Amino acid sequence: MPVEPPPIPTEDRKPAWRAAVPGLAREARGASDHAAHMAAVAAVQAVMPLPYEEASAEAVNAVAYATRHHAEWFRRGIGS
Repeated sequence: MPVEPPPIPTEDRKPAWRAAVPGLAREARGASDHAAHMAAVAAVQAVMPLPYEEASAEAVNAVAYATRHHAEWFRRGIGS
């Protein structure tokens, strides 16, 4: 079964995705995967009022997109 590419951010999701990815990258330095994921979910929820499950999916999609399309930026942990 082919692997589907991660979703492309829509205009309404871009602010939340932009908040999630740098937060995750910063937290990941020395933090557990769970702590980093929770930071990314909190960043999404700060921008979009979503339940945890939906915010978690948005954070995962944001990271998947960033690592696929902006790998160098993601590894630096810096974003704008």
